Amino acid sequence: MDALAIWANAKPSEAARWAGNLGSPSLRDSAIRTVYAIWAKKDSTAAAQSISSLRPASARGIASAATAPPHAGKNFASAMLWARALPGPLREKTLDAILGEWTRRDPAGAASWLITQPGDVQWALIAKLAADWVRKDPSAALSWGLGQSTEISLGSKLAIGPIQRKFFEAALGTLIGNDPQGAANWLASPTGQPFFSSRISSVAGRWTSMDPQEAVNWSLSLPKESDRNSAISAVAGTWARTDPEAAGQWVRSLNNPSLHDTALNAYCGSLAPYDAASAAQWAVEITSPNLRNGAMESAINRWMQYDPAAARQFILSTPALNQASKERLLR
Repeated sequence: MDALAIWANAKPSEAARWAGNLGSPSLRDSAIRTVYAIWAKKDSTAAAQSISSLRPASARGIASAATAPPHAGKNFASAMLWARALPGPLREKTLDAILGEWTRRDPAGAASWLITQPGDVQWALIAKLAADWVRKDPSAALSWGLGQSTEISLGSKLAIGPIQRKFFEAALGTLIGNDPQGAANWLASPTGQPFFSSRISSVAGRWTSMDPQEAVNWSLSLPKESDRNSAISAVAGTWARTDPEAAGQWVRSLNNPSLHDTALNAYCGSLAPYDAASAAQWAVEITSPNLRNGAMESAINRWMQYDPAAARQFILSTPALNQASKERLLR
């Protein structure tokens, strides 16, 4: 790669031809990426024009992705026109790469350009814009997506409709995935409050995968009971998949009977697909008869699939199931 970089600086077209003929696909892809990243910085127009001659298609995709950011740096709008003329999948990858670079440098400019494009172009790229913009400036991205931005620097507003909804879903989903605490703070703000209840489970689940105790503390701090139950359920369900022992200990530590049952029901639901026997035994501790029966029957039905004898013995011996439930499960 060091030698290839020297060659690409001196004679990029020769280096590109040689890289494209390498027999190892992984080595060829690495070589093409190296050559075109250097070539595009020197002469992005020549690099872009040469891509169509590369074989196979994967090589063209890698070359386009490497060429797009430097090529776009001269004039993003012109670079997008160039990318739109490319064929099929190559076009989509290159448009994504250029839009990503544009959004990194000037998200408002990228947004203003995109909403002037035909509907199919907007639909294809709006989620990419949303995800990249929210990583750079969550508040500005979400406000623009909701059509609530009043900042002149953010340009034209995004029209209400399917594209607007796609932008917002992608932006908020990315924020929750990358920074659940930041998402929780935004959702608690006046702008985000209307979406708070519907996103609580997503925030709590993602936060749990990063830091279970912080997620627990946040969930328990929610003042509204229904919100608190949703968050606790998501914490228990997610934690059960990542560390079932620690999650089980936490569930047992909950003193509030309603929260305990909510968390334990979610815990059993996550545990059942890979350890139905344990899930059924944990479900016995649920105090609500309806929740307990539902969790136990769900776990036992899975248990029956791989160890019916043990499952039947459990059904017959446990006092936690009423007679009707036992008869239904034993049919």
